[in-house]
Amino acid sequence: MTLPTFLGIGAPRSGTTWLHTLLSSHPDVYMPTRRKEIRFFDKYYGHGFDWYSTFFCPLEEAKRYKAIGEISTQYYDSEECPKRIFTTLPKSKLLIMLRHPVNRAYSHYGFVVQRRNFRGSFEEFLASRPKALEKGFYSRYLKRYLHYFDRSQILALVSEDVFIDVSKTKKTIADFLDIEADKFPSSANNGKVNASTVPTNQSLYGFVVKTGRRLRRRNLEPVVDFVMRLGIQRILAKGSSLQPLDEGLKKRLSESYQDEFDALEECLQLDLTSWKK
Repeated sequence: MTLPTFLGIGAPRSGTTWLHTLLSSHPDVYMPTRRKEIRFFDKYYGHGFDWYSTFFCPLEEAKRYKAIGEISTQYYDSEECPKRIFTTLPKSKLLIMLRHPVNRAYSHYGFVVQRRNFRGSFEEFLASRPKALEKGFYSRYLKRYLHYFDRSQILALVSEDVFIDVSKTKKTIADFLDIEADKFPSSANNGKVNASTVPTNQSLYGFVVKTGRRLRRRNLEPVVDFVMRLGIQRILAKGSSLQPLDEGLKKRLSESYQDEFDALEECLQLDLTSWKK
């Protein structure tokens, strides 16, 4: 049975699709090909490890890889995941991408506009989904992981800094996973993977996404995975770009996170200068 040596635990809407794409491009790293987010430790834990292992390479092929992993952003704020992961994979390495809380919430808004056919403003979105901002208090959730895992087992990447020097980012990730940085492709995207759009036909796209969720609930996941590989959902997602976040509103919303930034810097030994400007 093959199980991962590392996990990407989030945070949602913080660049994890870019991270998944980058890791998948490395010849010594195995990432699942059937789907990006397996969600074993938060949603499908009851399916058992035999089910989980089917997403990874067979045991006889595992020797080819120096790192085997998966990324599920829902692990980040799940109360059960830290203990479950530690109990099963106590020596695993954890990666998390962190984005300025307001930027992350706005990206979440774009996701809901794109996939849930939401038609309101960002402020209306926040009023209806207060957890969008609450999820930006990252230290609250990461302290659960630090209760079980040593700080050296966690690599936190600041999304706003990651793309300033992608070569440096590659080396940081490679050193953490004990792989060779120069085996990453020389070219790298600019972080616009999975950027939010306003689909040309929001109703149709929302219907397709909603149908996919219903099929997964009925254990018809192979059908959804097959459709995803065909790229139908990606085609329907095409449309206009989301309007930029209003800087005045961002500044006002950011005020409530000042203590959080200090707490996060302390618990993860990060430099959040780019967030504090």
